[in-house]
Amino acid sequence: MRIRYWIGAVIGIIFIPISIYFFILPPRVISISPSNQAQEVNLNSLLIIKFNKPVKRQALNHFIIPKAYGEWKFENPLIKNRLFRTLVFTPAIDFKPDTQYQVKIENMVSPIGIGLSNNFSFSFRTRAISVKKIPSAKNQLENDSKFQKLQSKIPPIAQPESKPEITLLNIPLDWQDYKLSCEAACLKMALAGKGVYISEDDIMKEIGYDPTPHRDGIWGDPYKGFVGNINGKICATGYGVYWTRVAKAANKWRGAESFSGWKLTDLTREIALGNPVIFWGTLPVKEIHDCSWHTPEGKYIKAVREDHVRVIVGFIGSVDNPLKIIINDPLAGRLYWSSSYFLTNWRVFGYSGVVIK
Repeated sequence: MRIRYWIGAVIGIIFIPISIYFFILPPRVISISPSNQAQEVNLNSLLIIKFNKPVKRQALNHFIIPKAYGEWKFENPLIKNRLFRTLVFTPAIDFKPDTQYQVKIENMVSPIGIGLSNNFSFSFRTRAISVKKIPSAKNQLENDSKFQKLQSKIPPIAQPESKPEITLLNIPLDWQDYKLSCEAACLKMALAGKGVYISEDDIMKEIGYDPTPHRDGIWGDPYKGFVGNINGKICATGYGVYWTRVAKAANKWRGAESFSGWKLTDLTREIALGNPVIFWGTLPVKEIHDCSWHTPEGKYIKAVREDHVRVIVGFIGSVDNPLKIIINDPLAGRLYWSSSYFLTNWRVFGYSGVVIK
């Protein structure tokens, strides 16, 4: 009994400080780049914030003042795709020259979201763009020929590069509530952009589930309802739902239309009109794994293990020539994809999606 008592006591002595460190004490920032009050920072510099321990990314708030456009990404996980300790901002458009920026990081909490929280901020100033000046002539030019010679030697004035046009809908990012609820999370965000606020659970009640068991290459129909367990393992115990059923459910709250075979300009025109677009694509992996099946009625269902759904909230460039597509990803955050990469990802499901009007 005494041995058991002492073993328990030792475990308690070890476990309590570890629990306090990981679950109670909030994360804190231990390194930043650029440094606080840095000057002459390059206009395309990354912002790198390192924490002393993992943070709960869904709870973390980050701001740049004045507003900057770019992608926030969590890196340096303790385990694969879990418990991130670094936050990186990559500009999609260069910072403004000769401008003081402030970065705010708020609500830093432990990965399980309990205990205390921390806030942090730092600032930096970007470098100015140097402009060559035309040398002034002190004396009157004697004749036109001399003027022409002098003019030919004057270097052209350096002009600041014009920034591409940005079209961005006011649709805040929202994380998905369940392992496989990306469709409901995207519809929730798209509806919120139209002033309709609905929970994922209420959306799933409208979408409905296909209870067909998964066995021997037979499973449910994602065009009619959510296939499998929304908290299940992809392509094994759970999968998802496709655009036709999501659009039908969305029509309860707003006008919605499903589509396939769209072009990129079809999409950007809708965004320019203020209409968010939900699209079906894949996770950003090198290899796609097929997990297709048939319904009990014999209908073929094309499916991949990397299936993922996101909502498009804007683009950079013109409607006819977008350079980047701006995306709210309920798993990864705000993304800025090149148009070429977006098209590659979108192609897997035949350029399909749902537009909310």
